[in-house]
Amino acid sequence: MASFSSGFGVSTSPLVRKLLILNIAIFGIEFILSLVAPSILLAILGLFGLTPGLVLEKFFGWQLLTYSFLHSPNMLIGFLFEMFAFWMFGSALESHWGTRNFLRYFMFCVFGGGVATVLASLFGFQQGTVLGISAVLYGLITAYALIWPNRELLFWGIFPIKAKYLAVLILVVLVLLGLQSGTPIANGIGGFAAGGLYFLYYTKVKYKFGIKFPSFSFSRWRQKRKMVRWQEEMKTREEAKEEVDRLLEKISKEGMNSLNKKEKKFLKEASTKYYEAKD
Repeated sequence: MASFSSGFGVSTSPLVRKLLILNIAIFGIEFILSLVAPSILLAILGLFGLTPGLVLEKFFGWQLLTYSFLHSPNMLIGFLFEMFAFWMFGSALESHWGTRNFLRYFMFCVFGGGVATVLASLFGFQQGTVLGISAVLYGLITAYALIWPNRELLFWGIFPIKAKYLAVLILVVLVLLGLQSGTPIANGIGGFAAGGLYFLYYTKVKYKFGIKFPSFSFSRWRQKRKMVRWQEEMKTREEAKEEVDRLLEKISKEGMNSLNKKEKKFLKEASTKYYEAKD
């Protein structure tokens, strides 16, 4: 099934499985649209595929990420080969790194490939509309060969070959497929460079030199936001309690009529909000 018992020795990992299902489903929808509604397909590819001109002139920034989930429906062989390579290398790396780190690496390669495509366009190299996960594949293969260069694998379950040579072989095939279909390879080269830089940073630079880039975690941001809101609520309650105590003391000394309209309104609202008994 989804493992290389004599080579990779890793079953399909959770995130890779989900991404495979997502990509296959999208490819199926694209194939159907290419037969029954090609104009709709062209509109979708134009909106979510990576077109450097749209990114630079109309600020379609989302294309730097969304392009990787779209594919050319008339390139079935290339799509199947890409999914096979993604399954092999992606499952091994996700099992090695963990899902969260693998997702970060995946998105960084996608973004790196997108940026490289836009830069190539700026330097006069025509890119057209770029689709597919070639940037991710270049990054994954690079990381795999760097982590396990001499690991012997059974290519197609038959031919023994070391990971570093298999990586080069698959990279060559991917380049040839890209050239055959007329797809510029700046995107793949960008993924290769992004993957190599990411790997270098987390294995060498970060720990050897203590250089840390700013990172963002949505869960940490959400927890911090909750804490800030709780602190603000506690501060508001404390201030309200002090004001209520002051007004009650004023009433005990001078009577209820000593309060002005604003003070009476505050006392009523505070008693309802902070002191009302709850079931």
